[in-house]
Amino acid sequence: MKHACLIAGALYAAMTMPTQAKDLFELGLSVDSAPEVREGFTTISDLFDALSTEGLTQLSPGYTESSPATAALYVRGLPAEASFQSGSTTLRFRVPSLGIDVSFTGETRDDSRDQFEDYIKANGGDILKRMLKELARVSPVDPVAGNPGSLMAQMGAQDFADAASVSGNPGGTGSSGNLFGIGLGYDSNSLGPYDQNVMRLPLSFGFDLSNGYWLTLSAPIYRVESEGTDSYGASFGAALRIPLTTDWALTPALRVGAAGSGDLGSAAALYSGSLTSRYVWHFDGGLDLGMTNQFALYQSRSISAGDYEADYDLSNRSLKNGLDLAGPLNGTFLGNGAQWRAWVIDTRFYGDELYSNSWQEYGVSVGTRVQAGAIVYEQMNLGVSYLNGENDVSGLKLNFGYRF
Repeated sequence: MKHACLIAGALYAAMTMPTQAKDLFELGLSVDSAPEVREGFTTISDLFDALSTEGLTQLSPGYTESSPATAALYVRGLPAEASFQSGSTTLRFRVPSLGIDVSFTGETRDDSRDQFEDYIKANGGDILKRMLKELARVSPVDPVAGNPGSLMAQMGAQDFADAASVSGNPGGTGSSGNLFGIGLGYDSNSLGPYDQNVMRLPLSFGFDLSNGYWLTLSAPIYRVESEGTDSYGASFGAALRIPLTTDWALTPALRVGAAGSGDLGSAAALYSGSLTSRYVWHFDGGLDLGMTNQFALYQSRSISAGDYEADYDLSNRSLKNGLDLAGPLNGTFLGNGAQWRAWVIDTRFYGDELYSNSWQEYGVSVGTRVQAGAIVYEQMNLGVSYLNGENDVSGLKLNFGYRF
């Protein structure tokens, strides 16, 4: 247990390393014929504040409530535009890629801006839904879908890990029929121009149902930091391992999760169903070759995030296929039953288009095994893996887990 504490401490130190933030929101203001002035913001509320009379005056001191002004907006990768004509209080908002063109007229320009913000928060005319769905396609750091740290990716990875952690079904009965699992993980991802750090706390409880049948309840919790903004997510799922032979099992799973960020003005609930096949070949010398294949379905639902009522309207499918090779690791402090493991996993999403529709993971780990009931599970493991994917996605993952 002393070694486990040292490992956990090393992971925590990695999680607290400082990073240099880039702006997820930008505004380029052009007043009359003056040169454009650009300013970056950390949160979506800061961007809305910058469209007020006070905010526009701070950016361009020559601005008045009768000045013609155009603000080019960059919302997490989605180009938009807000403008006032000369002498008018009408605020016009456009998102060219979505065909959105709406106007708001108040007694003052600040009244118009307030009408616009309230309209966005209430998802008027499905405008927020359309923007969020587009953000899943164009934004590298969306908290719901399109990158390895998103809710959709985390849910699929958990169901896959629940099935892949089984190394065999030798029969007999282990010393314990049920297992509680706790872990600690840290991901450092590079997503296009942005950095993303994910801190994960996976929790699980497994029930031995006898004869190789096993029920796993899991509830991973995580926090994502992207360029000075925070988002949070969690999911709860149930997976039932159904043995077909001593070395082949199917694991259907159902999961519900939610993620959101007031900073990003984004949130969603996701429901998923998956079916995972796991087959293990055993060779002389203690070598095991495992093949894990997963098919999953995802559907989003609306959820509130701060003042926003958000709905992504996403419907996706995924295929996740992995191969892993494990062998005995003798003569170490891990003791009898220790093993090394190496794997490659390919993940692909289909359906609504996402920023990154595929990535690959290559990893290694060391750990110990425990027999629970009639099957063998990973007990303690320490792993590291590298990610590489579509649209300049890459990352490094550290994982520590323990079952008892």
